[in-house]
Formats: sequence, C-alpha cells, structure tokens
Amino acid sequence: MLNEQYLLKKYISFSLGTWLRAIISFFITPITTWLINPAEFGKATMFSTVYSILLLVSILGTANSLMRFFPQKSDEEKSALLWSCLIVPIFMSILVGFVVLVFKGPINSFLVGTRISNAYLILIATLVTGIFQTFNLNLVRSRGRGILFSTLQVVQSVSQIGFILLYAFFVNRDFYALLYAQLFSNIVALALGIALERSFWFPVRIDKRLVREILKYGYPFVFSGLLWWLLTWTDRFVLRLYTNFSDIGLYSAAFKVISAMSLFTTGFSTLWYPFAYEQYEKNPENKMLFKRTLDYVAFLVFSAGFILLSFKDVIFLLLAKSYRTSAEISPFLILYPVMVTMTIVVARGIDFSKKTYWFIITRGVSALFNLAGNFLLVPLFGPKGASVSTGLSFIFVFTIESNVSKRLYPVSYDLRKIYLLVGIFVLSAFLHTFSGNLIVSVLASIIGLIVAIFLYKAEFLKVWSTGIGFLKSLSHHR
Repeated sequence: MLNEQYLLKKYISFSLGTWLRAIISFFITPITTWLINPAEFGKATMFSTVYSILLLVSILGTANSLMRFFPQKSDEEKSALLWSCLIVPIFMSILVGFVVLVFKGPINSFLVGTRISNAYLILIATLVTGIFQTFNLNLVRSRGRGILFSTLQVVQSVSQIGFILLYAFFVNRDFYALLYAQLFSNIVALALGIALERSFWFPVRIDKRLVREILKYGYPFVFSGLLWWLLTWTDRFVLRLYTNFSDIGLYSAAFKVISAMSLFTTGFSTLWYPFAYEQYEKNPENKMLFKRTLDYVAFLVFSAGFILLSFKDVIFLLLAKSYRTSAEISPFLILYPVMVTMTIVVARGIDFSKKTYWFIITRGVSALFNLAGNFLLVPLFGPKGASVSTGLSFIFVFTIESNVSKRLYPVSYDLRKIYLLVGIFVLSAFLHTFSGNLIVSVLASIIGLIVAIFLYKAEFLKVWSTGIGFLKSLSHHR
C-alpha cells in the first residue's frame, strides 16, 4: 500500500531545491525582459531550440539507461556504468561539433539572423558542458540525494542570473548575455557536482559489453525524444518561418513564466522515476500506489493550473511593458506542465514492460498533430495560435500514453475526473486567450479550481494536513 503521508513529505523535501530554482527562474524572466528587448530574447530562444535537439541527439538515450540500470549495479560497478553511458555522447559531441563548424554560416543565420557571429562556437561549448551536466544531475537523482540535487539546481540558477546581470551591465544588453549565462552556469554546477560525487566520476572505467546493453535499451528513447522535441519545439520553428524575432521573444517569455509551474513536474519526476522503478522491482502487483499517486498529482497540477490562469495578468505585470502581451499567449501553454506531470505517472507501464517503442508511436502522433496545428493556426493567430496547438497536443500525449500503458500494466486509474477537468481547463483557457473579458475569464478558472477541490476532496484534505504538519515540523526544528 501507498504510504501517502511519507510520499508527500518525501516529495516536499526532495523537490525543495526545484521549488527554489523555480522561484529564481521565475524572477530571471522579468529581469531579462527589463534588460533585453523581445527581438534579442527571440534570438536566444532559437539558440536554445537548436541546442536542445543537438543535446538530445548526442546523448542517444544513454541518460535514461543510467537511471534504469543504476539500481541493479553494485557500488563498485556504478562508476563503470556512468562512463559507459557517457562515452558515446562524448564521441557524438565531437561529430556534431565538426558539422556545426562546417555549416557555421547557415547555422548563425538561423539562430541570430546574421552569418557573422560567435553563436556557433558557444553552441559547441554549451553542448559539451550540457552533456556532462545532464549526467551529473541524473547520477545524483539515481542515488536519491535530494539535498545535493536541490543544491545543484539552485547553484545553476543563481549563477545563470549572475552571468546575465554581469554581461548585460558590463558588456552589452543583447542575446549573448543569455547564451554565455547558459554555458557558464553549466560549468559551475558541473564542477560542484563532480567535486561532491568524485568517487563515481573517478577513476574513469568503461565496460565495452555494458555499452552495447546501454545502447540497446536507450536507443528507442532517441526516436521518442526526437518526436518529443518536435512536439515541444515545433512552435518556435513555425514562428520563425511566419513571424519575427520579436514574436518569438514574446512567446518564449510566456513559456518561461509558465515554466515556473514546472516545479511540480521537475520536482515530482525527480522523486518518481527512481521510486517507481524501485517499487516495481520490489512488488509489481502493488498497483494501488500508482492509482493513488495519480489522484494526488491530478489534484495538485489542476489546482496550480487554475490558480495560475486566474492570476496570469497580475504575474505578467512583472515583465517589461514591451512583453505584457505575453499574458494573452500563456493560457494554453499551462496545459504543458499539467498534462506532462500526470503522464509521468500513467506511462510507466511502457517502461516496466520494456516496450519503449510505444513512446515513438504515441509521441509521433502528438507531434504530427502539433505540427499540423501550428502550420494552420500560426499564420492566422501568430503566437496565440502556436500556444493553442501546443497546449492541445499534450492532451493527446496523455490520452494515448495512458491507454497504452494501462494495457501493458493494468491499473484502475480514475480518468473520468481528469477528462472533466481537462474540458473545463480548455474552455477557461480559450476565454482567457480570446474573449477579452477579464471577469468572465477569471470566473471560469475559479470555478475550475472549485471543481478540482470537490472531485479530489480526500486528496485536498490530506495535502492540506501534511503541508501544515511539515511547516510545523520546520518551526520546531528551529
């Protein structure tokens, strides 16, 4: 059975750093908007778009292999596992770096609108450090070291905002401030992680037979990851085709503000992935754990989503005046963290059955829907059209992966409540985006919050009592 209070307390404590990082990141966006105009912000966004796909291709799914095989290895074998997972991405980064050097002119033009720029060099350096930083965080996650994971997240966020401010005030207020901040924040967090976990990083040991096993398990994640990238980054590519850097900057600012809600997604996934694998290995028949976890997660993410919808106009007042219209772009983007967080729970049956090719199919369908939606809606509605298409696509992700996972690993999830709240949320988001009537829009999202509390009354009471108890325990420790 699921020890609900234990899991809730562990989630709160383990994701504390994620909360702090989300708060820091939440303020990074307003600060950035006051320093950098939307067009420069749009250029930095295109850099992140290309960087994300190069990182994905270079890693080749081996980061997933690390988390999957880590619990099965002894302490003596885990160093070899880490480097056996890393060796292929290292070689891939060399190959990708060579390609970037050959095509630096076209790449610069796509990224920042001019062939003459150092963006391509920063891209190569950020890719290399990003690979090591990905494994740095995944190693800590696999070990269950919540405090260290939280520390690394906070250090990376603080150093990022520090580099942005230093570059903007002492060099120039352009997109380079964001590019260098990403690079150097990777280096700072990586250095700290390696120093504190050096017994796993050194000595360097590689098991050739293990490399084959790692690639065999991980390679399907490359294809599903590419489709996930297409799903999550198509909007920016289509905006690049039909709009300008300023529109991309406004859209990205909306996405950045909404990403503050990712504290639920990132914090929960940090705990859930290793916890779910461990519980499945111990007792595959303990399916009530997954059902009850989804109930809690659904209540939390829908409540947070409706609250964020209600106060979005107040939140976006923190941004510079030139970015205020981003508030009208944001409503459907909230579906991203809402639906993804619930998918993290229900899709684990695909992992447990080791039929990861299903991720390729499910995400492929959703990516094609998003691609078609963006090409249809962006020419008509600009950034608003991109947000509608992207948000609705994640409903497809949840629907398809939950059905497939239930067939592979049957769990009696109560999905009726979820689809009812999804319908209310879509209606509310539509009103917030297109109606222009603030009172009606806010009223719709408040009604949605009330319905969520009513449907998940038991979970609401448990979360409330656990949260109060946790705060009291903190005050007693003082």
